[in-house]
Amino acid sequence: MISKTEKEIIKQWQGIYNKPLVSMCCITFNHEKFITKALDSMLIQETDFPFEIIIRDDCSTDNTRNIIQEYTEKFPHIITTILETENQYSKGINPFSPAYEKAKGKYVTILEGDDYWRDKFKLQKQVDFLEKNSEYILSYHNSIIVDENDQQISKKKNLSPGDYTQEQMLCAEVLILTNTVMFRKVENVTAERLDGILNADTVLWHLLGHYGKSKYQEEITYAAYRTHSGGVWSNLNQFEQFEKSLLIRKHLKLLLNDNTKLRKRMTNKIHYHFANWLYKSFASMDLKLFKNVFQKLREERDVSIVKVFILIPKIFLKKIKSNYLR
Repeated sequence: MISKTEKEIIKQWQGIYNKPLVSMCCITFNHEKFITKALDSMLIQETDFPFEIIIRDDCSTDNTRNIIQEYTEKFPHIITTILETENQYSKGINPFSPAYEKAKGKYVTILEGDDYWRDKFKLQKQVDFLEKNSEYILSYHNSIIVDENDQQISKKKNLSPGDYTQEQMLCAEVLILTNTVMFRKVENVTAERLDGILNADTVLWHLLGHYGKSKYQEEITYAAYRTHSGGVWSNLNQFEQFEKSLLIRKHLKLLLNDNTKLRKRMTNKIHYHFANWLYKSFASMDLKLFKNVFQKLREERDVSIVKVFILIPKIFLKKIKSNYLR
């Protein structure tokens, strides 16, 4: 736990502590090994505005809740907790939704309890940009990848970051990591739109896309995205990952029901999704994965098998080019 007191943090603020400009939503479950680093990375933020931290613990069975309680006692005017008595994720409740509903800030950030930030001016830099650029709904930056022991695995998670247009956000043509974002709090982000969806962040970017575009801020020190055995996504096999990603794309296509142009764009993305996973099965010589993906392809009435197979050589050439340029 950081040595700085709550009084020292609040002293920097030009505003009333109970009227935060930024709400930091920390989502946690069984993160006793990591939660201290996550919370410290939020509390060391140096800002000239008030912020709040909303911690939602989804009924952890380890020591996570006791650690959270220690932080709450030391920073009672900054930290608010949502302590579930039953695990809600198993019931289809999105971990982020309850924290978002409680957020008071004009701006919102997301940090899962196993990730952490590495720039103590992150919040200030993102607020400064968003305050001056109303056409942007969201600001984000990059992440390195670390393991369970904070050892760096990769220099950056997002290999091709950049600014995104509204159309790209609406069609999920973005790679934005939740632990890097700051976005304006808007009304259409609701629990019913996010609950029951594994990759709810993809839907979140779509919903925010109705309000503006997104900005990539290279100057912010990369956050840390942690990969470990307890991760929900990493515990899925490859076909399960394919199916979950497909469901998201089909869901977004339904949400674009009144926009023929973007629905067609989403249909093309679904074709590419099938082609990419078939290419993966070829590259890994995984016959079982190929059979499962191909069977799913045959079941999809709105997807052309011919178009999918035409895309596979293009993906192969793109991979070669990408590897050559590294």
